[in-house]
Amino acid sequence: MRFRWAAVLIPLALLMPACRDHDKSVLDEGFCGGQFCDPPHRVTEEQARQAGAQSLAMWKRELRRGVRERPGLRFDNLSLSQLRQRLDRSAKDYGFEVVSVKLHRPRQLAPEVVIRTTHYLDVAQSARVWWRTIDPERKTTDGRTGWRFEGFYLRAEDEHGIPFFILDNFWRVRDGGGGMWARSERLFPFDHG
Repeated sequence: MRFRWAAVLIPLALLMPACRDHDKSVLDEGFCGGQFCDPPHRVTEEQARQAGAQSLAMWKRELRRGVRERPGLRFDNLSLSQLRQRLDRSAKDYGFEVVSVKLHRPRQLAPEVVIRTTHYLDVAQSARVWWRTIDPERKTTDGRTGWRFEGFYLRAEDEHGIPFFILDNFWRVRDGGGGMWARSERLFPFDHG
């Protein structure tokens, strides 16, 4: 069954016009909810903006909930200068611009970072590497502990300010976790199911 999709997608890929370093078509490819879909769900620019606003609002709610649930939990925050150095180094190494860094203080620090690039696929696929340097985790027996920040929100935007992937986490809540969103299947930075 996978072979059928490859046989369809390869000729389509050959018909797409080539772009320089970035391929705008990846923003419009969409994604499928199951194994097969025809056509894939395409995310419009307006839907991407809404996803950005909704995910940020949800992240802030989880940070507030964490303060109520586990106010005494401590995180070994990086300083603002350390965070900026790591962001700037990753921006230089991986081809993006840091647009803004906002530090929320539910109890301690929870950065909200916006980056921008025209290298959508490269930045999304390399995020699994540079994200871990910006929000490092110490090895612990519980995957919800060991993080440097009680929460982290990262929104990657195209050159027009439209989100193309979002990563977030929130660790102070008892059932800590996070989320991921992308405009198309290939723009998800991490595996998802």
